Amino acid sequence: MKTKIFVFWTFLLFLFGCSQPTSLSGYWEGWMKMGGKTVDISVVFNNNLSTLSSRDLMLLDRPAVVLKEDDTTLSFMADLETTFRYDGIHENDTISGTVAMQNGLPGLKFGFLLKKKSDKSPTKNYSIENVLIENGEVLLSAEIYKPETSGRHPALLILHGTTTNLKRNYTFYADWLANQGFEVMLFDKRGNGASTGDYIAATYDDFVADAIACLEELKKRPSVDKTKIGVWGFSQGATLLPLLAAKTNIPSFLIAVSPEVFSISQAAAYADSLRIVKAGNLPANGHIAAEAHRQVEKMIREGSKHRKVENFINLNAFKHTFMNQTGLYGNIDIDKQAYEGYYWGGRKTDFYPFWKSLPIKALVIFGEDDELLDANKNAKTLADLHNPKITLRQFAWANHEMKKTFNPAKYPDFDWPRVADGYLAAVREWIEENVK
Repeated sequence: MKTKIFVFWTFLLFLFGCSQPTSLSGYWEGWMKMGGKTVDISVVFNNNLSTLSSRDLMLLDRPAVVLKEDDTTLSFMADLETTFRYDGIHENDTISGTVAMQNGLPGLKFGFLLKKKSDKSPTKNYSIENVLIENGEVLLSAEIYKPETSGRHPALLILHGTTTNLKRNYTFYADWLANQGFEVMLFDKRGNGASTGDYIAATYDDFVADAIACLEELKKRPSVDKTKIGVWGFSQGATLLPLLAAKTNIPSFLIAVSPEVFSISQAAAYADSLRIVKAGNLPANGHIAAEAHRQVEKMIREGSKHRKVENFINLNAFKHTFMNQTGLYGNIDIDKQAYEGYYWGGRKTDFYPFWKSLPIKALVIFGEDDELLDANKNAKTLADLHNPKITLRQFAWANHEMKKTFNPAKYPDFDWPRVADGYLAAVREWIEENVK
């Protein structure tokens, strides 16, 4: 789905990007409102590439395309993880109107308002440097956000989730951390974007080796304080952090957002069982889905060939048709090379021993409404280690991405998928106490 959205926006930028009007050019600030709740938005209208940002939604410089403009009306679209269409009235330095969300509820619209602030975008407090990182035959396309302040800076490497593999997926965090005084590196994961390598066949050891190569590059930089280099990881990237810390002594601290403490099969079992039950199936069916993941892990650990695992999954899906709503769906075809990679072979890795022996400071964050892993179980497991180096924080009304959850049964008061209350403030506070 993310690939289709990217292709769609590439097409729109090609179609409209060279013909955008100049009368809008400049920096605009405002809000979107629905159900009495607002989120901030800011738009840069530019002849070559327009963008929309929202600090509340943790989105920065998302592509925007002007579709139509005349003397009084304006229509434009923006990629805010789903496509939003803005139709408004343009009067002097104000634009106001309605917003429609692609694939939203029929007739669902909400309002927006923008006011022009300047003819140019606000100046950034950092510069962005493009670099290539070598790890054997793999070349990683990376960017370094360097604060304009003098002297040496603490540094952070950002590690990706499983499906958010590009630099552009993490520009909000890179910007936010650079404004905290960090020199920040983010990169396209191997086999994605401008980076070379085979992503599907890659193992967790490959991902860790890529991260170490990036850390070594950070350590070489004269503008970096070598005693204050850390790694910020999300989801899969967070899960890999203790394994990374066991293989290199470069990082002095870690920030882990939504990690799986045990094996990836445990996360998959939890997520698919939850999905099955939410789809209206019996809890017993959710248990069957979870057990299927545990059986696949067991087979892989015991050295089963990929066809044997494939056969088990297909027969199980034939027996239990609801399995077609899970990651272990029927008619699955497991590639032999991919079977050795992170998605299948990675299920053998138990991350708990690495958390148990973690030698450096770590801030570990969970959302109480995480839909992809058992946050409560993982948090209790880490708390039971009584490791003084691990600081745990859990946030209510927060999902896997640390955004507010849409769950009318639990939270009848509507809100946007905005940043969870207190999340960024907690990260900033921990950084002030443990890094700077």
